[in-house]
Amino acid sequence: MKNLYLLRHAKSSWASPGMKDFDRPLNERGLADAPDMAMRLKASGADIDRIITSPALRTLTTARLVAVTLGLDSDVIREDRQIYLAGSSRLMHVLSLLDDDLSGVLLVAHNPALTDLANDVARAAIDNLPTAGLVLIELPIEHWFDIGLGVGRVATFDYPRNHD
Repeated sequence: MKNLYLLRHAKSSWASPGMKDFDRPLNERGLADAPDMAMRLKASGADIDRIITSPALRTLTTARLVAVTLGLDSDVIREDRQIYLAGSSRLMHVLSLLDDDLSGVLLVAHNPALTDLANDVARAAIDNLPTAGLVLIELPIEHWFDIGLGVGRVATFDYPRNHD
């Protein structure tokens, strides 16, 4: 059994309109939401062996805040440039190459790819994964290369404003 946690980066800043998309930082709300969602993960007993993240500033910052909040060493974080502009099929390919020793993986990335990935892998009907939104997909597989369409099921779908 594998657990795939999908986390959309937290809310980013648009304060500098000329800034490259890749370099946009988290805004104040994003800096609060990322640790809050990590605390919810921790409370649920999540066991995360690896965090894979897009290297864009907002995703990397989200991943780091989550790792710190969960008490994970920074060496569990792996940046993968392919994730930045990836679609669902590319994300699935990245996941299919993971080491089978990893049972709990957190993928921190962007929309619409994460929403599409959740819908593809779990045949879910999620309209939109909000910023800092989290989906846990349980995968009844032993090998990551067996990830595919309809293989998993959504066990959790949570987001910051879900508890307001």
